[in-house]
Amino acid sequence: MKLLTHLAVLFYVTIILFVGCFMLLFVLNLLDFSYLVNVLRIAYTDHNLRIILGIVALVLLLKNFIYAQAISDRKQREKTIAFDNPSGRVTVSLMAMEDLVRRVVLRSPEVKEIKTNIIATKRGLDVSTQLTLKSDVNIPDVTANLQEAIRRKIQDTIGLEEPVNVRMHVMKITTDDIKTKSFEKTTPERSMPFQGYRA
Repeated sequence: MKLLTHLAVLFYVTIILFVGCFMLLFVLNLLDFSYLVNVLRIAYTDHNLRIILGIVALVLLLKNFIYAQAISDRKQREKTIAFDNPSGRVTVSLMAMEDLVRRVVLRSPEVKEIKTNIIATKRGLDVSTQLTLKSDVNIPDVTANLQEAIRRKIQDTIGLEEPVNVRMHVMKITTDDIKTKSFEKTTPERSMPFQGYRA
């Protein structure tokens, strides 16, 4: 698949480079217009050359379709997990697994928010999580427990025998909103001295 991807990239880079150089030469008047017209006239009037150009065009269109289909199938496979049951093949969406991981992690009182992304590779599943933790937590213990809980939950849910690599990134540590009462210092009011009654 990597070879096919490299070939597709090389193919499109070559086409874009050719078209770009042609347009640049045309804009800078470095390409003789009469020569271009003669080439097009020959290609249009020569029957054999038209057949060759038609075959080249069909090959390019076919290669473009194959590359697009291969890339689309690869992206689709990366978004699902597949395994075989006795009654048939089963595919599980990675988005469903991401929702499952979020629910498992948010059960922990130390976690406030989580963002997760799961990628299926030949070596197994790569689970990347970004956490927002509450204050006063032991990060090594909390992350180790969460990693083990995620790994066990995924393997128990889909019966995955391949390894599950769980990476965690703590983005933020927030403090709980604690309402503190502000005690105002009361100062005794100064009493004015009695100056007697005024007429």
